[in-house]
Amino acid sequence: MNTVSLGIEVARRRKRAGLTQAELAEAMGTTQSAISKIESGRNVPTIPLLERLADATGGPIELVLGSPDRVPTRQERARRVRRVLGDYRFNPWDRSPSTAEAKTLIADDLTRERFESPAPPRPSGR
Repeated sequence: MNTVSLGIEVARRRKRAGLTQAELAEAMGTTQSAISKIESGRNVPTIPLLERLADATGGPIELVLGSPDRVPTRQERARRVRRVLGDYRFNPWDRSPSTAEAKTLIADDLTRERFESPAPPRPSGR
């Protein structure tokens, strides 16, 4: 299990429990930002946090470690995104993020200015 698949599992459990990220965070004694980072695979939760997740979502958690899942490289992920989205450029600032989301974006260097500047040219090779 890698960080991305663990994040997907956390999101699946949260949704199955009918909770928003903020509600889950409150039930676990953490922040919405922390839940967002775990679900996106940017942070790895600790064992105590996973125990609180199990309590908050109403069931035990089973983790399989050492599975042969291969994580795609950054270039492979970028190619997949370009193939699906083409020239579309997502701007999270267009949807008026909450204060917590804005802080997370800024902390990840995803500033409003970065999205409002012209897109950098892409390499021609695919």
